[in-house]
Amino acid sequence: MSYSNHTFHYNKAAVDYRIYPSYNPDNSRTILLLHGFLASGSCFHRMIPELRQRFQVITLDFPPFGNSEKSAEIAFSYEDYTVLAASLLDYLQIEKLDIGGHSMGGQIAMRLAYSYPDRIDNLFLFAPSSYMLPTDAFSSLIASASIFPAIMQLVFEASSVVGFLRHLVADPEKINLRMVVAYSIPFMAKELYPSLARFIRSRGGDLPNDSLQQINAKTIIFWGKEDPLLPPSIGYRLLAELPHATLHILPDAGHLLPEETPETIVSYIK
Repeated sequence: MSYSNHTFHYNKAAVDYRIYPSYNPDNSRTILLLHGFLASGSCFHRMIPELRQRFQVITLDFPPFGNSEKSAEIAFSYEDYTVLAASLLDYLQIEKLDIGGHSMGGQIAMRLAYSYPDRIDNLFLFAPSSYMLPTDAFSSLIASASIFPAIMQLVFEASSVVGFLRHLVADPEKINLRMVVAYSIPFMAKELYPSLARFIRSRGGDLPNDSLQQINAKTIIFWGKEDPLLPPSIGYRLLAELPHATLHILPDAGHLLPEETPETIVSYIK
């Protein structure tokens, strides 16, 4: 899969991003794909080849995930991620585009559509994180403990990436070696865990109802019927909040929609 790999800096952090040129040289459309918590831009690998028939595709790794910088000295929130993505578009001189977001990335996609309405044509949401409140004071206190990163590392190592993936998909047979490797790499960096602890404390909450109701971009929401992490009922609630949304419940799919049902999703992205 031909692409170019790049780095730009935001808030003192090195941010990794990739550009996949369209197979059609006359195409001028761009889509930005935003990954979820503990994932990276590589989670869209099964969607990208078909999307390149119609789009230039851009992915990025939100710090501290993927190949982007990991540092406990840099605090990131959802608002930071939103401004980071907009800054990348400015850096690349992209005025208008479509955006797709999975899980946490779906929350950032909605924030971009809310904060920069003139820059977003279409919004594609894959089981987006919604209606989560900011980290409460007790959880924030626990995440501030010096031993917390080490505890997180032990938990992730004990549960294994395969176990983590098996919990999130409807059909474990869809887990392959590429998925395991891609999701394992971030866990190997010891610097990840202090960064995660700081992110947990500072992430903030999801967009409130009144903000969701002001998103005017045409929106297509996808949800796995068997999603064990974010139930489809959240999708129906979003459908009622977003003014120009449609919802597709995908049978035999869990939470990792870009990995589980890429063909179905891409067929709606036009």
